[in-house]
Amino acid sequence: MITKQALGSTLFGMADILRDKVEDYKSYILSLLFFKRLSDNYTWESENGIKEFVKDNKREPNDREKEIILRRKHDFTIPDGCFWGDVRNAPLDKKNDALNKAVNAIADSNTSLKGVINTVRWNEPSPDGSGGKKLHPEVLSPLINYLDAVDLSNRNASVDILGDAYEYLIKRFADENRNGTTAGQFYTPQEVVDIIVRYLKPQKGSTLYDPTCGSGGFLINAAKYIKKTTGTQKNIRLFGQEDVWNTWAIANINMILHGLDAAIKKGDTLKDPKFTEEDNDLTIKTFDLVMANFPFSQENWWKNGEPKRDKKGKPITNKDGSPQLNYPGKEDFNDPYERFDYGIPPFSNGDFAFLQHIVASMNESGKAGVVCPQGVLFRGQPQKTEEEDGQNRKADDEYLIRRGFLQGPVNKDGEFVHAINIIDAIVVLPGNLFYGTTIPGSILLFNKNKPEERKNKVLMVYAAKEGWYKEESNMNTLLPQDILRISTILESWGDMEIAKAWITSQKSRLRDLIQEELDFKKGEIDLDTQEDIELAKDKHQKAGELVKAKEAEGKKPTQAQLNNLQKAKETLEKLIKQKEQRIADAEGQAEKERIAIDEVETELLTMLADPELRKRYFSVVDMEELEENEFNLNIPRYVDTFEPEEEIDLKEAIEGFESAMDYEAKITSFISSMKQSLGM
Repeated sequence: MITKQALGSTLFGMADILRDKVEDYKSYILSLLFFKRLSDNYTWESENGIKEFVKDNKREPNDREKEIILRRKHDFTIPDGCFWGDVRNAPLDKKNDALNKAVNAIADSNTSLKGVINTVRWNEPSPDGSGGKKLHPEVLSPLINYLDAVDLSNRNASVDILGDAYEYLIKRFADENRNGTTAGQFYTPQEVVDIIVRYLKPQKGSTLYDPTCGSGGFLINAAKYIKKTTGTQKNIRLFGQEDVWNTWAIANINMILHGLDAAIKKGDTLKDPKFTEEDNDLTIKTFDLVMANFPFSQENWWKNGEPKRDKKGKPITNKDGSPQLNYPGKEDFNDPYERFDYGIPPFSNGDFAFLQHIVASMNESGKAGVVCPQGVLFRGQPQKTEEEDGQNRKADDEYLIRRGFLQGPVNKDGEFVHAINIIDAIVVLPGNLFYGTTIPGSILLFNKNKPEERKNKVLMVYAAKEGWYKEESNMNTLLPQDILRISTILESWGDMEIAKAWITSQKSRLRDLIQEELDFKKGEIDLDTQEDIELAKDKHQKAGELVKAKEAEGKKPTQAQLNNLQKAKETLEKLIKQKEQRIADAEGQAEKERIAIDEVETELLTMLADPELRKRYFSVVDMEELEENEFNLNIPRYVDTFEPEEEIDLKEAIEGFESAMDYEAKITSFISSMKQSLGM
C-alpha cells in the first residue's frame, strides 16, 4: 500500500509540471487524480468481483453473471473507451480531446458527477487564437505519465490514505497561496476546525450543515470524529453549499474520496440557499449542527449595489480599483426566506447576513460554531438621546442584531418576540491565523437550547495572548498545547473537575497527533532525500571500485581518483548528516510540543485555582454585565488582556543604578584628567 507521504509527494510533484502553465492549477491536478481513482478502482472492483465469484463457485462466470457482478460492484459507471488507459494511450495531438471526452462521458453516465469530474475543460482552446490548446499536450502528457505510475485502486490506496493525501494536497495549495484570496475560499486551518468540532460534539444520527463549505474541511473532520466515537462515519448526515464552481467540485471529490455520502450543492447561500424544506422551498431547512467559516465582511452580499459616479458620470473607485457602491434603502427589502428576524444587515457588509442565515438553519435545539471577524463583536452603536449625550442617534442595525442574539428577536415595534440568549461562548483568536486575510478572527458558538445554568451567561475566552500561538513570518499557527488550552476552557467553563477530566482525555489524543505529524515529517524527509542519497551512494561506490581496481592491478590509484573518492565520500556524509539533522529537528519539535502539553496542564490547573489568574484567560459574563456594556462583546471589557509588567527586585535595581552612576562618575573624572594632561 502506498503511504500518505508518497502519494502526497507524487501529487504535489504534478504541481511542479503545471505551475505557471495554467491558472488555478490545483483544479487540474485534483480532477485528474479523481479520474484516475475512478478508473483504477473500477478495474480493481471488476477483477475482485470475478475472483470472488470463482472462489465461491469454482468456475468462471458467464456473460450474464459477469454483468450482474459488475453492476453490483460499481458505485459509478465508466463507459467503454473512457478509462485512464484509453487517455494514456491516445496520440499526443489527441490526448486533450481524449481526456475531455472521457470525463464528460463519465459525467453524463453519473448524475452525481456532473460538473465534478468534468469541471476542467481539458481541450479548451488557447486564448491567443493560435488554434492550439490552453493546456499544451506536451504539458498534459508528462502530467498523465507522472500519475500513471501510481495505482490508485483500493489494492494500493485505501480510502483513508487517499482522503488524507487529498487533504494534504489542499493544505499545500493553501500554504502556497496563503496571502491570496483564493486560499481562504477553500481551506480553514485544521486546528480551528478541531476546536469547533470537539466543542459541538456531533452525535450518532446528527445532521451537520456548512453553508460556505469550501473544500469540506468541517464536514470531513466531523465525519472523522463520529467514526472515532461511534465506529462508523455513516452515523452522521452531511450537507454543504459552496458558490465557487471549482471549489464546489473539489468539495464533492473530497467527499467521494473519503467514502462519504454528503450532499454538496452549488449556489450563493445568501441569495439562493439550496437547502429548504421539501414542502416549501422558501422555508430554510434546519439542522442539529452548523459549522462555518464564511467570507469575512463580504460587500454587496445582496447584489443590489450600484456604482457611485462623479459629476461627469464616471464610476468612483476605491484605492484597489474596485468601484464604490451606493445601496438602496431597506424599506422595501424583503428576504423571501425570512431569515433576518434580528434585523436587516447593512448591504455593504455580509457578516450579520451569514450569521442570521446560520441561526435560521439551526433547529430548536441546534448548535453552531462559526469563524468570523472580531468586528461582529463590537461594530454598531446603541440608540442615544439628546439627554444622554447631546445627540439624537438611532441604534445601528449591527448593534440591534447582536443584542438580539443575546436577548431575543424583536418585532417591528421593537418589542421582544421571545427572550432567549443563543450566544454560548466567544473565542478571540490571534491575527494572521486564516488564509487570505490578516484580520483577527474569532469563534462564535451558538446554542438554541442552552443549559438552565448558562441561559443568561456568555463564556468569553481570550486566546490571542502572546505565547499562546506560534508566530511565523507569513502566518500564525496554533500548536497542540494551544488547542488544549482553548478547548479546556471551553469545555470546563471554569469547573476544575471537568477541566481535569478533559485534559486527561485530550492529552493522549494530542500526543497521538504529535506522533502522527512526526511520522509524516520523517516520511517526507525520507522521500525528499532518498534520490540524492542514492545517487551519492552510487557515485561513492563507483569511485571506490575504480580505486580498488587499480590496487588489484598492483598499481597506485591516481590522485584524481583518490580526490574523487574523497569528494564522493564527503558529499554522501554531508547528505546523510543533513537528513539526520532534519529528523533530529523534527523530533526536537515534537518533544517540545509534548513537554508543552504537560506545562499547559499545570498552567491551566494553577489558573483555575486562582481567581486573579482566571481574569487573564476567560470570563463568564452574565446578562446584567452585558447590558451595562451596551452589548458590546469586545473581549477587553470582560477579560484582562493586558500583559502584566515583569516584577523587579527594587533593592537590586537601586543598587544597579547606583553602581552605574559611580561608574559614570569615574569615567567623567578620567576624561577630565586626560584633557588637562593634553592641555585641552
